[in-house]
Amino acid sequence: MDTVAHCLVVAKEQLDEVNVKYIISMTRPTRNLSNLDENYLYVIRQRIDTDGVYHLIVAAKMGKEKC
Repeated sequence: MDTVAHCLVVAKEQLDEVNVKYIISMTRPTRNLSNLDENYLYVIRQRIDTDGVYHLIVAAKMGKEKC
């Protein structure tokens, strides 16, 4: 299942539906030059380990569009 570019809320719902375990890590910019809306997180990278656990890296939305 590909979760990249999906809202975290949607990705979590999809993974929960099929009973897949996942771990979420959030990335942040090194400099805080723009306002980040941490209420709207998107999956920017995923990796599946040998046990089938999804490792999702999420980032805050920086634009006007919302999930």
